[in-house]
Amino acid sequence: MDHSEIRLLPMTDEMYRSYAREYENDPDLYLPGQIYTHYVYSEERVEQYLKRQKDLKRILLAITCGEEIVGEIVIKNIQEGESATMGLTLKNAKYKDQGIGTEAERLAVRFVFDDLDIPTLYADTIQSNTRSQHVLEKVGFVFIREDKDFKYYRIDRSSAT
Repeated sequence: MDHSEIRLLPMTDEMYRSYAREYENDPDLYLPGQIYTHYVYSEERVEQYLKRQKDLKRILLAITCGEEIVGEIVIKNIQEGESATMGLTLKNAKYKDQGIGTEAERLAVRFVFDDLDIPTLYADTIQSNTRSQHVLEKVGFVFIREDKDFKYYRIDRSSAT
């Protein structure tokens, strides 16, 4: 995989619809006790999701590889000049274990630090998502705490490489 082809672009509504049409739920990302359900595209659910992101003033970024949208990054809980939280989702398992998530997280960290001028970025993963935990740590996030469902991470501009 040529990581120079991986880019983050502002996610338009139409880009998100295209991404959502090919999205597949990942059974590895379910909390204990949750029942895996197959994702079914719904224009109504997509519209609700997009409206919610706008209402909450979240920033949606498309992860692209060449011309294809392979995932999304959500920057949320934005406190201007202070902190934000990042979430990453890849479209389906086909894009895992290729370094796409790692490169996308690196780009997102730079975006938050440089373009948004936010000095602290948080992220969390469900306890069982060791792949995501590894990627966060590889990018420079530091584990800060956990609860029964999640592990929480933080990276600061002053300590980022």
